[in-house]
Amino acid sequence: MTENGTPLGVGIVGVGGIALSHMAALRESTSARLVAVCDVDAARAAEVAHAERCAGYGSVDELLADDAVEAVIVCTPNMTHEQLGVQVLGAGRHLLMEKPLAMTSEGARVVADEAAARGLALAVGHSHRFTDQSLAIRDIIDAGDIGEPRFARVVMNGGWIWPGWQSWVLNPELSGGHSLHNGVHLADLASWWIGEPATSVFSVGQHATSEALQIHDYLVMELGFASGASAVCEISRGERPRSASYLELTVVGSDGVISRAWDAEGVLAWTDNSAWGVDGAGPRTFVRELDAFFAAARGEAEVVPPVSAAIHAVDIAVASEESLRTGRTIEIGARG
Repeated sequence: MTENGTPLGVGIVGVGGIALSHMAALRESTSARLVAVCDVDAARAAEVAHAERCAGYGSVDELLADDAVEAVIVCTPNMTHEQLGVQVLGAGRHLLMEKPLAMTSEGARVVADEAAARGLALAVGHSHRFTDQSLAIRDIIDAGDIGEPRFARVVMNGGWIWPGWQSWVLNPELSGGHSLHNGVHLADLASWWIGEPATSVFSVGQHATSEALQIHDYLVMELGFASGASAVCEISRGERPRSASYLELTVVGSDGVISRAWDAEGVLAWTDNSAWGVDGAGPRTFVRELDAFFAAARGEAEVVPPVSAAIHAVDIAVASEESLRTGRTIEIGARG
């Protein structure tokens, strides 16, 4: 709600796949409502606007000219994030940027500085922070049940989810590579659970789907921390079958271990194509993410994750891509 008790007016830029998750979460919100969408495909924007009963525009300028839009969720390809972030914040709107915050460390800081200068909420869509399992692990760590975290292992392997060979995700000039597109999620979780920024990264990758790929669809990042702690982050999008999914989370502390194994999915359904969980859980993750963003926009809470952590995730990812190119361990400056 805004100060006068009316729901916060939200606009969405880009109506592709990830925007659908945000729209679904907005339908459950009592503190905000979708008032406008825009997309470079104006016809698609109009179609979505009709379905969502909101305004539809063919440009960001038009959306930002709509006084009903008080906050914006940007759901566009990675190479657009810095420019759109500055544009949205410059127009005085609170911003939830889908990860990564930007394609470069410098770009991430430019967007963050714009938000700080204007006193606006800037959140980044590190949605994995809001899952049941991630929150449970952080609660256990905060309670001191495993002592001081010393090692984390985050494994998220899955099938070929990108739409095809012409997808922008497969062009490193547009996506930044796998480290920036998906690796930021894992790096953020590892740093969050260890409780400090990473200071180094060494990465190895494979072209698991095809040697013709320009990005490494299988990626392992080894993170080092100033305290001597370490983490291994493994992510793949080249598994078979296409809808396969494997998740493993481990945090080793000085006094205990937290482990979330693949069989923690609960009831599993085996089909001709894959195995998938049947646990009855709703789409709580994006609802939580949006609730946290709206609370920050209202000045009732700090953004989650902190902007410094979102910048640090970009720093790690950029260093990871450099490590992939050079075969060396890359040092990372302290986040700020």
